[in-house]
Amino acid sequence: MKKALALSMALAMSAAMLAGCGGSASDSTSASSAASSADSAASGTPTVSFMIPDFTGHVLSNEHSDEVIAKYEAYTGTHVEWRTEANDTYSEKFGLTLMDKDNMPMILTATKTLDQNANAADAAKRGAFWDLTEYLQDSEAYPNLSQISPDVLKGLTVDGQIIGIPRARAIGRNGLGYRTDWAEAVGITEAPKTVEDVYDMLYKFTYDDPDGNGANDTYGLEMCKYTGPWDIIQTWFGCGNGWVEQDGKLVPVHQTAEYKEALDWMRKIYADGLVRPDWATVDTANFQVDTQKGVTGVFVDTMDGSKRIWKYFEDNAVADVNDASKIATMTSVGPINGHTLATTGYNGFYLITKSGAKTEEDVKACLHFLDKMCDPEMMALADYGLKDICYDINADGKIVPNGKYDTTNCPHAGLNQAVPYVPYLTEQNPDYQLEKADYQLAYEESIANNVQYAVFNPALGYLTQSDTYAECGNDLVQILDDARTQYICGQIDEAGLQAAFDQWNARGGTQVIEEVNALYAADKA
Repeated sequence: MKKALALSMALAMSAAMLAGCGGSASDSTSASSAASSADSAASGTPTVSFMIPDFTGHVLSNEHSDEVIAKYEAYTGTHVEWRTEANDTYSEKFGLTLMDKDNMPMILTATKTLDQNANAADAAKRGAFWDLTEYLQDSEAYPNLSQISPDVLKGLTVDGQIIGIPRARAIGRNGLGYRTDWAEAVGITEAPKTVEDVYDMLYKFTYDDPDGNGANDTYGLEMCKYTGPWDIIQTWFGCGNGWVEQDGKLVPVHQTAEYKEALDWMRKIYADGLVRPDWATVDTANFQVDTQKGVTGVFVDTMDGSKRIWKYFEDNAVADVNDASKIATMTSVGPINGHTLATTGYNGFYLITKSGAKTEEDVKACLHFLDKMCDPEMMALADYGLKDICYDINADGKIVPNGKYDTTNCPHAGLNQAVPYVPYLTEQNPDYQLEKADYQLAYEESIANNVQYAVFNPALGYLTQSDTYAECGNDLVQILDDARTQYICGQIDEAGLQAAFDQWNARGGTQVIEEVNALYAADKA
């Protein structure tokens, strides 16, 4: 009876939304939804207002979207009032929304990590959001959300309160990948495990003609002005992820001996010609291109980066250099020396606002909806759409998209923005498995394996609470990034590196260390 009632209300709401879908992304919540909300209230169905970014301009307003809406509302037992804001102006709208207490949604989506979102951190300190700590311990009420990693939640904690539900992303997402055929061509038979192994591979990929064309036209490591790979490489030397605990205190990694060891290794591979000399000027948009085109053979970044390179080989029939009848592949290694860089574990997060969700029952309704959207049925709906409309099931029982819709015009457009993805992969459920290519299977295996080696930033939850970091954090990051690049490229020596560290201290770094450790000590007390 309850499902039937929810379904009938969902259909009524669908019609209202479709009637009002001609406006801009900011106006996509139809005026007629007020009547639908009233009907929902009368029926006893909880109503949740939800602000999300709009990447398509067509959130749940396409052909068959009414069926998608009916499906998720019937499944979750929740009526949703969507407030959508265009993605390119979302950060600005997010800040303005935090100041409009009379028009606050119950669930407010933040699109960055908390340490990158000064508006959210400041509002949290002022008590704008519900403390979710106890709720997330209730595995009976919230079987999915209660599985969120404690390490991830540390990065969403302000003044001892968990204030956000993360939009999960793979913790073990970062690592090393390399061209399998190049390794075979230069006599490397095992994947690298140590930094010495990596150096050997980079050297041979640069000087041993891995592509067999007789020309000196290859480099080992692909790099560009995006310096994220250096952050990953640093962890191989045991210096930690941004910060590290030493002698009971949290220390920024640039103050460790291991960091200097890492920088000296990076400086050596540059001096030895194992990375193209102009890497620091290569546009980030072209990252992966050198490996795709056979200029480089080692790619350090996200594991899905290696996956995409392998997919490029498949799509463009790039031949294996050892056997032209085969397609080239990538081998995903992940950690080196037993370490790789952990992600924050999330990409954006959900806040339950006190101005929007005024009662504990409102909070529970919000959490119930978010939890149910993590069930395999709902993740499949958000990711793949409607069976027989958006995808078919093949003879092996696997999901095969039919190609009729793209991300803009699909019936489920935008619904994925309301999914926390906990547990992370829909494919964990055997009833909702996508037909996958070898590169996708290799990617999933690598990120699952990487978790045990992923190094978290122990200061992440404290940086969000540091007033000094909120003021000058971007400057501090830039000082270290610039100095690292200059040192690697031989533009400054150890004295120049120390001068940059002194500048970091003077700009506010010393105060950040004090504030972070005061919070850390209070946590341990």
